[in-house]
Amino acid sequence: MRTAGEATRERILAAAKEEFAHHGVAGARINRIAETARASKDRLYAYFDSKEALFDAVIAQWIAETTEQTALRGDDLPGYAGRLFDYYVAHPENARLQKWADLEMSEQITDSDARTLALRPKIAEIRRGQQEGFVDPSWNAGELLLVITDIALSLATARGGRKPAGGKSGERTVAQRRQSAVEAVRRLIGAPATAYAPGRG
Repeated sequence: MRTAGEATRERILAAAKEEFAHHGVAGARINRIAETARASKDRLYAYFDSKEALFDAVIAQWIAETTEQTALRGDDLPGYAGRLFDYYVAHPENARLQKWADLEMSEQITDSDARTLALRPKIAEIRRGQQEGFVDPSWNAGELLLVITDIALSLATARGGRKPAGGKSGERTVAQRRQSAVEAVRRLIGAPATAYAPGRG
């Protein structure tokens, strides 16, 4: 059973996630977070000593959720792209958090940062895929992970009604954009079409 303190902390994190997703770190306001969480500013600062520390806690929670729901396997990077796409579509607030983190906090990442710690096993898994012949070994594993993430994020948050370069109108459905993400990653890593069946992702 949760204690009152644990419940308050969870409300603060939930309110902060909503605030950061809409306004980023620079635009977020502690007053709004405290009000939404039904907590005083003093209570909030008892758990998190700065707005940046609160953002780091939100990011750590988000990373844990994402990692659990979008497992990366070195022998199925196209499937990972599909799962990541699905996650961003289902959780648009997390897609916005990803963009804000990349925009505002990328230069502040340290070796002990939650983002760094989460990347290491994923990079190791990509290297395993390279060693076993599932991924083009000429790729830098860390850079490949960033590219795959950007593909899934960009297509998951793209507006379906944009006109393509050819000028013909018509919406790209979520399923079509998902398949584009999967196929883009398949081609990117040099995997043969037979190595990935769309139903697996």
